[in-house]
Amino acid sequence: MSVSALSPSRFVGSISGFLQVASVLGLLLLLLKVVQLYLHRQWLLKAFQQFPSPPFHWFFGHQQFQGDQELQQVLKCVENFPSAFTRWLWGSKASLSIYDPDYMKVILGRSDPKALDTYRFLAPWIGMYV
Repeated sequence: MSVSALSPSRFVGSISGFLQVASVLGLLLLLLKVVQLYLHRQWLLKAFQQFPSPPFHWFFGHQQFQGDQELQQVLKCVENFPSAFTRWLWGSKASLSIYDPDYMKVILGRSDPKALDTYRFLAPWIGMYV
């Protein structure tokens, strides 16, 4: 039994083959992205390990900071951790809260570029081009 070029069964076979290849490529790209996110999280954990932090969930981070009691939670962290603490927003996003003047002098005294929005906010107190 031969299949002609105009047979509808030939097109169905090629479309399903294309969909199989596309789904395998999609899964490979998804796996690659998951590995990238995992490696980025490991890098962040290593970078922030020197700064203390209240216990956090591996995916949800510090969800207790969100809500009505956020200021009280932050004040409790300031009391417990003397100069800085890490706030995990979610899986691979972290924020470092620094409130010690000596730490701030070191960070603001560096010549590397600062975040423009934060720098504009701080410029009236610390001066331009610090």
